[in-house]
Amino acid sequence: MGIVRSKWSKWAYGRQVFYDGSNGETLQGMYPIQIYDDFLGEAYNTTYWGTTETDLNTAIALDDDTVNGVLEIIVDADDNAEVGAVHFTNNLCLSMAQGLIFETRLTFMVLPTTGTETVQAVWGLASTHATDLDDIATNAWFRLESGATTSTALLWETDNGDTDDDDNDASTALVAETYNIYRIDCTDTSAVKFYVDETLVGTSNMATTLSSDEAKVQPYFNISKAVSANNTGTGTMRIDYVRCYQSRS
Repeated sequence: MGIVRSKWSKWAYGRQVFYDGSNGETLQGMYPIQIYDDFLGEAYNTTYWGTTETDLNTAIALDDDTVNGVLEIIVDADDNAEVGAVHFTNNLCLSMAQGLIFETRLTFMVLPTTGTETVQAVWGLASTHATDLDDIATNAWFRLESGATTSTALLWETDNGDTDDDDNDASTALVAETYNIYRIDCTDTSAVKFYVDETLVGTSNMATTLSSDEAKVQPYFNISKAVSANNTGTGTMRIDYVRCYQSRS
């Protein structure tokens, strides 16, 4: 018996979804609006991916000869205010209000480590990019932030433009160089669900004051750190694939 499985309403909307039974990776969802990128080839697709790169020594790029293809973001040990972000160049063409589902498979080759200030990483859905993560109006994302040395404790967070729901424990300890599949299911914005490897790790109500404009988002990945005396904090994120899908209305 093969490993490809299919379910109705596995995540949302009564639409059929095909997935890999061995790990839960979505293979195809029967949705009219879809985007999928496996980061294969010479360079990432700048038709829709844009980046914000501040004082990075290594440009955001595909990692050469990595099997399956990965996009890599590296924050280095220099004492700089560094930002490495991947997004749709603030083209907010997806909507949480239309049952948006975000899925990615990623790992940290180097987990965020602290110099004299923390290093933080987020990945998921966000509105317009801002240097300060707290200034991003709408988000639903996973977050990892360095502690005294290295943090492996995964968090999930949401913000509907009016109310923050931050620093929620996902009860998941990450391991460097180990991939996980992350899913954020906005089928019901009153119960946005966060999954790690098919395990539900959190639910948030974003619906109370979420307007149609506030519901507009883009896929978003970011590692950053502040400048401080001898801030040698580091972090390396590798993104294997990104998949987003939603209804047309």
